[in-house]
Amino acid sequence: MRPFAPLQTPPGSRNAADGSGPSAQPATTLPAMVRSTARGSQEHYNRTNTMFASASSLLSRRMAPPSLRPRRTLLIAVAIVALGLSVPGANAVARNGQSLQNATLEGAPSAAEDAAVQAEATQLRARYHGDPAALVTSAQAALSAGRNDATIAFFLKRGWADRLNAALERYAAMLGRADIRSLALADAGIQHYATQLHASLMQSGPARLITISLQAQRLTAYDRGRVVVDTLVTTGRPALATDVGAMQITRKDSPWTMRSPWPKGSPEWYPDTPVRMVLWFTENGEGLHDASWQPDATLGPGSQNGPFASHGCVHLPLPAVTTLFQWAPIGTPVVVYPGDGSAAATQVAQQTVDAAGNPLGGPRGD
Repeated sequence: MRPFAPLQTPPGSRNAADGSGPSAQPATTLPAMVRSTARGSQEHYNRTNTMFASASSLLSRRMAPPSLRPRRTLLIAVAIVALGLSVPGANAVARNGQSLQNATLEGAPSAAEDAAVQAEATQLRARYHGDPAALVTSAQAALSAGRNDATIAFFLKRGWADRLNAALERYAAMLGRADIRSLALADAGIQHYATQLHASLMQSGPARLITISLQAQRLTAYDRGRVVVDTLVTTGRPALATDVGAMQITRKDSPWTMRSPWPKGSPEWYPDTPVRMVLWFTENGEGLHDASWQPDATLGPGSQNGPFASHGCVHLPLPAVTTLFQWAPIGTPVVVYPGDGSAAATQVAQQTVDAAGNPLGGPRGD
């Protein structure tokens, strides 16, 4: 795995200078109650401090409706085999888990890929009895999931995403055609490349990865492609939206007291709020933490617009954040993406962090 670029505080950032944010105290002046992990990271316990931050997947439950999920599982297996057959060096991934580098998935589709798409198109025509509406519905579900996976891959700077995303969009452009053969081919091509995008992300992405879909209000954590946490969440309200892009876990604290970076009387002010544990993923005060004041039943889609919406952090159920706190080392990538199924270029354009994962806006809060 290519090392994930460390976060850097931009020149002029107020966090280190004025005592705001999770990194207000330099590492050399941390209190004695600091535990060093085996990886050399720091986890802080039993401290009360100030949390600052700024104003301003299963991706919508993966791509297929329940009736189509067995076929998706088969497609993933086929895609992984196809990667090994048609991509130089991909067989090394299957042997030792090494990442696919930028050039390994570039180039034109192979004859094997074209044949696989044609065969799947024939099966789809038979499965849906030539029903154009059913073919379009099937294709659109896969297209949304594929675009979301492509967005994550672009945020992680995976070079192979260009070719697979271009192929996905090439077939997506065929959905406007009226003839059944073209629609079946479009559905098959979209299914094929959406599956390859997800399989490639699991095979060649970071060994440990946390993704957060704003549309689905869902966090998914992967360990070498295996899902270890899959939970509904609540992210920042529209005025203090959670930043979009590739970030990483920078510090972990347990317990912690959130203190408002906004003065009393401000519409954004909130009282001191204790949480059990928090995993920070920006220096502007955004973190993953429990929220005892929010019922778990209120988490999920639309909750970022509701009464429990955060000031930029991500609220999780306590069992989920407990697992993440134990599982995710410092440096674990955290990718927040729109997740609305729009074209990857449209989603990537909504990025609000710089190339190193530093937010471009102001402080955030609980």
